[in-house]
Amino acid sequence: MAREEAKPLSRRDTSALAALKRRRIEKRMLWRTRTLGAVSVTTVVVLIGASAVRIYRLGKLPFTHGGEDLDVTEGGPIKATVRSVKIIREGYRVSSTRENVLVNMVTSFIVTFAITRAITHTIRVRGGIGPIKNMQTAGGRHIHHFIPGAIISLAAGGTAIAFRPEGPDRYLAIPFGVGIALVLDEAALLLELEDVYWSEEGALSVRLAFTIMGLLGAIAYAIQVRRAGKPGTEYDWNQAAKAWEDLQLLGR
Repeated sequence: MAREEAKPLSRRDTSALAALKRRRIEKRMLWRTRTLGAVSVTTVVVLIGASAVRIYRLGKLPFTHGGEDLDVTEGGPIKATVRSVKIIREGYRVSSTRENVLVNMVTSFIVTFAITRAITHTIRVRGGIGPIKNMQTAGGRHIHHFIPGAIISLAAGGTAIAFRPEGPDRYLAIPFGVGIALVLDEAALLLELEDVYWSEEGALSVRLAFTIMGLLGAIAYAIQVRRAGKPGTEYDWNQAAKAWEDLQLLGR
């Protein structure tokens, strides 16, 4: 019996198959983006949590060993807040500049990226947020936000290189992270040389930002773990607190 020949697909069937294939690819890429985002956010949360504990613990040392009462629940919420701010400020002052630089950069990067995406989404849907709209030059050319991002990051990085010692680095890391976030948010546009911000190709910017976010968080946390217990300001602070405790025990 002769085999029945397959009928050629109609134009409608071909279009339906292409649309189905496109939806499957988009679904797979969305799942990958969300997974990458979840991993990156988890890494950063661990980093910020560990840094907060480290700074608070360091800030408590001079007050604890100086004989000051640190019961943050005593004296009402205002007094407790003032005491907590004092502890955090002291802990931040004596903590490692290198570690604070990385934490500040990662935090400013995340906050800027999130705010930028929220603003651009609102502009796309509603046309703007009050005075915030798409920037245009006199000739009608659209100014993408990677331009101010590049200027901010270059200015912050150049200032950090020009000034030594490392004093201002921890503060310059904030505008540097802001600038890098603005540039990476439009990385796909720079690669494609087309305005693909809201297209499938534009999702590359989100995936790239999540990747950088996760790498920075992992590196910063690894440095914290590696430097724990090594000579430096934090080490000296802890050693001084331990010596104070030993003196108190000897005096009893």
